[in-house]
Amino acid sequence: MRRIVSTHYHPGVTVDAALDRIVAAWDHVRERFGAYSLVLPGTPSFICQPNLCTAHCCNAFSVNLGEAEAARMTRETGMALVQFLELEDGDPITLPLAQPFLLAREGGHCRFLGPELGCTVYTGRPNACRLYPHFVVFVDDATGKVTTPSPGDARRALNALLAGQPLSPVPLLLGHAECPGFTGNPLAGASWRTLLEVTYQLQYEGL
Repeated sequence: MRRIVSTHYHPGVTVDAALDRIVAAWDHVRERFGAYSLVLPGTPSFICQPNLCTAHCCNAFSVNLGEAEAARMTRETGMALVQFLELEDGDPITLPLAQPFLLAREGGHCRFLGPELGCTVYTGRPNACRLYPHFVVFVDDATGKVTTPSPGDARRALNALLAGQPLSPVPLLLGHAECPGFTGNPLAGASWRTLLEVTYQLQYEGL
């Protein structure tokens, strides 16, 4: 289960006042994110159903890990790095990225995909797996372009949106449109705000 560290909204605040701004920002960039849909209150919630897609994400994607994620995997599973990372000459492959490691694959899929299409290292799984099928982008609604704000500006913009008083850049919560798991109950406003907060924390703060 995703772990939320803290919330920055008041339970009584609705997001109605922010929806027009969110939708307008999405209209600027939606053609650039053809594989994704905008997630709003009322969107069906996500329920992982690997039998419907034969665990497509576990088969199709290579997963990067940062040092903190690798440490969590070791802590939660008791495995050494060489047991769950891709190796070269016996040592973990280290890429010139913020998340330099690659989760091991074999047989054309993640090494830890179980025979019943479940994750066999679920409590230690990387942030990319915890995020999927959601992620957050920021849009400067003055220019209509995707932007990468500083951590401080990103957090301020997120807090403002969660309080129903959006600032620029506008955070957008997106979902992978090809994922068949969006079949749950419609997201209530509070559930949507929690999902946005948790997704942001995992993606931008690594929590």
